[in-house]
Amino acid sequence: MSMRVAWARWYWIVILTTCAARTASDWLDCAQIATCRCKWSSGKKTASCASSDLRRPPALSSDIQVLDLHDNPLRNLPQEVFASIGLLNLQRLNLRATNLRSIHADAFLELRILIEVDLGDNDLSHLPRDIFRGNERLRLVVLSNNPLTTLIADQFPPLPHLRMLLLDGCRLRSIHTNALRNLKSLETIDLRRNQLTFLRLVTFSLPALKTVSLSGNPWRCDCRLREFKDWFLDSKLGTEELLCVEPSTQAGNKWRHVPSESMACPPEIKSSTLIVRAEVGLPTTFGCWVHGVPKPQVTWLFDGIDVHNSTVDCDMEEADTSVEDDSEDRVPGSVRWVNVTLLNVTSSAAGEWTCVAKSIAGEARAIISLVLPRSQTATARTAPGIPHLLGVVFGALGILATLGFIAAVACWHLRRRSVPPSRSFTDQEKRLIDASVVVSCDRSIGDMASPCDFELTERISEDPSRGCGFEPVHITIEGTPGAYPPPPAEFAVPVPYGNIFISVQVAGRGDPGKYPDLLSGGATLPRRNRTCCAATPAYDNMGPRVTATGSSTWSLPGASTENLEVSETPVLTLPPPPPEFVSL
Repeated sequence: MSMRVAWARWYWIVILTTCAARTASDWLDCAQIATCRCKWSSGKKTASCASSDLRRPPALSSDIQVLDLHDNPLRNLPQEVFASIGLLNLQRLNLRATNLRSIHADAFLELRILIEVDLGDNDLSHLPRDIFRGNERLRLVVLSNNPLTTLIADQFPPLPHLRMLLLDGCRLRSIHTNALRNLKSLETIDLRRNQLTFLRLVTFSLPALKTVSLSGNPWRCDCRLREFKDWFLDSKLGTEELLCVEPSTQAGNKWRHVPSESMACPPEIKSSTLIVRAEVGLPTTFGCWVHGVPKPQVTWLFDGIDVHNSTVDCDMEEADTSVEDDSEDRVPGSVRWVNVTLLNVTSSAAGEWTCVAKSIAGEARAIISLVLPRSQTATARTAPGIPHLLGVVFGALGILATLGFIAAVACWHLRRRSVPPSRSFTDQEKRLIDASVVVSCDRSIGDMASPCDFELTERISEDPSRGCGFEPVHITIEGTPGAYPPPPAEFAVPVPYGNIFISVQVAGRGDPGKYPDLLSGGATLPRRNRTCCAATPAYDNMGPRVTATGSSTWSLPGASTENLEVSETPVLTLPPPPPEFVSL
């Protein structure tokens, strides 16, 4: 029985030893990756894969606690790059000189027991916010010699165990006031060899801070650095001798040898507006915003003269305010508005108003132009602008009259060339222009003014084929000779004859029964109805005729209207012409 028990014990010991050896050989073989060496180091399972030309972290045993990837061309770390290959037990991670240019914000997610990470000597110019989220046990972070230029607000998540942060040899120009506020256990921070010109005291108000290294920065010993410099020298956080580089008056001086009162900043000044438009007789206010350390003295100039020495009546007042923006370059100091109030604006107040701020560090100016409407600046006792307005009106009228005269002269010359002048005819000329009135039945009655059309022709003979038995009646066109008075308006005829009147001569005037109206002092012409030639012709007293174009006939009193159809053309009734205009 005892032999069996001993044999069983020996059997299990062999199995456990074999399993243990086999398990140990699994992580020691580094998952058969030839470029990596796995070993025990300082009591940790360590995988050294430095200078192995790896492009991404290798898939090793999940037992690995320390991973050295130094000098591999990784270039970037994607999201959860280590958790995805099962390396969840990593405690120390060396990624120095791996050509890293970008890191995903969740690259180290799920590495809950990670205590050290070295990212030095890479090409990181930007760090994602909360880059170490989930790595609450971190104690050391190395970011040395990366081209980082700034640390933003809340750059790091809450890391309650972080003791050391190394940022030496970077290119930091600014550190946000709240960049480190989640590192409550931070004891050491190394900021040597950066491009920092000033720091703020509130940035380093950390309860556990013991060492701050700041040498090798181009410190500008002015008002922005004064508060931090006084605190740092009193805190004993560093033993280095820090030197001023700027301004030139302080270059080369040690911090401890620079009096705080001499660390000043030139004033900053901004005007409330560039142009102020005011009304005469009304109040107006304008001002300038002034910031400076130490508090600058502010004066106002009007056209280059101090307002206290000028004739302009104004009031000045100051009001403290706050910094208008969140610029990290500006530090708290004297910030105020300096305003000028003109209770009664006059024309003499128009001009340039200059706000001048002076301190031991320099001078700054802001210019405001006060302008008035032009109509308000007139000094005449009469209503402003009336003489000028009258001059413009009369000038315009003169120009219009001149243009009208020129147009009238041009029209007169044109008319003179195109219209022959009226003149008187001799008896011989009258005979030459005698014409006969011939009845025409061919033209449309709708185009005529009277029911029967009359045409002026050069023929004396009548065409008997037309069936009209009227005897010819001769008319003579006479001008306006000097011997006769001008004809009445109703006898006026358009161009080309000018003002004319018509006299009628009828053969056989001794027969009063044939043309009775002609012998009673009026000239008559036969008028026919729509049938052209009626059995009993009707006559009317001849009024004005437009003989050349065949236009309308005007009937005079005494004309018979029996058996006549109403013409489409209106009929105008006129008084009989004077006897001197009728030739029998």
